[in-house]
Amino acid sequence: MKIKTCALLLALLAPVSALAADPCDNATTQAQLNQCSAMEAQQADSELNATYREVMAKLKGQPVAIEKLRTAQRLWIQLRDADIAARYPVEAGKNAQVTYGSSYPMRVSGAKAELTRQRTQWLRDTFIDRAEGDL
Repeated sequence: MKIKTCALLLALLAPVSALAADPCDNATTQAQLNQCSAMEAQQADSELNATYREVMAKLKGQPVAIEKLRTAQRLWIQLRDADIAARYPVEAGKNAQVTYGSSYPMRVSGAKAELTRQRTQWLRDTFIDRAEGDL
């Protein structure tokens, strides 16, 4: 009886453990790697947006600070994208994947995720983790 119960329990838990596994752990094709890198960039962007909202909430009642940070954030996004374009320059009218190969989307997404995580950390260090009197 115990063996049947254990077998049944294992059969029920197998789909749960499969869901918990990161599909990117087994990515083998360039298309899969590109997709995983894009998902990483989206996750980094989501974390940045959550941190930005947290900072804006902390700055509530400080309209000048809010407007200055909003402007800085918009400019930072432009800078991030320009930095990535400088890292992987492509002449006008040229195909980036011809220049850099099929890994180009993965490289760009990876760079975006890296820079976005750095910005998130900067926002945390500057506005959230700092002592109240330092703002």
